[in-house]
Amino acid sequence: MENTPELADLIDLIQAEEHTVEEVLPGVLHVKGRFSNPERIALRAAADAGDRPIAVWATSHREDWTLIAWDRPDLVHVNQRGQTPQRWRHRELPPTLSPDAQTFLEGASSSFDIETRPKHQPTTSARAVLSRFGITEPAPPGWVPPVIEVPAVVEKLVPVKAPRAPRATKAAVPRTPAKPAKSDVVFKICPTCFMALPSTGVCDNGC
Repeated sequence: MENTPELADLIDLIQAEEHTVEEVLPGVLHVKGRFSNPERIALRAAADAGDRPIAVWATSHREDWTLIAWDRPDLVHVNQRGQTPQRWRHRELPPTLSPDAQTFLEGASSSFDIETRPKHQPTTSARAVLSRFGITEPAPPGWVPPVIEVPAVVEKLVPVKAPRAPRATKAAVPRTPAKPAKSDVVFKICPTCFMALPSTGVCDNGC
């Protein structure tokens, strides 16, 4: 659609950052570019709008996107990263705070958050803020969720090794008792009484 004059200055500012921008609905911009954090891009665009109600989609080259709806005091964030679930956040800002406050740019929680249980879920009030801009679905126009390829499962049979047979134990071999050492001394024996002869060779028994 043709850009409205009310947002011409903001569109020029975004294009100066070498991003493409289109007004897809009255007061709703869609920014595309090679940036890694679409939430920061959308929040800064909302802050540059001042207190003018505005909604900004920012879609990165990886097809991650953020939707910021800003209508003081309401600030609604919707973030989509890949195929992970959408994360919603609704804040009510005081008059002294703008959408590009450092806490919001860092994605941290704040005392201005309207908490939900479980966290980061859409609420009726958050959807009502989007409806002020004619937005019924948070995803940007024409966005298709990326297809994540799952690697094919290859089945392979792993051979099971047979258990090893226990080793046979050798029977204990009885040891042969050692022979007594022979004496180097040779004794002469009396042939009659079988007594050892003295060195004289004559038996002491008078044999």
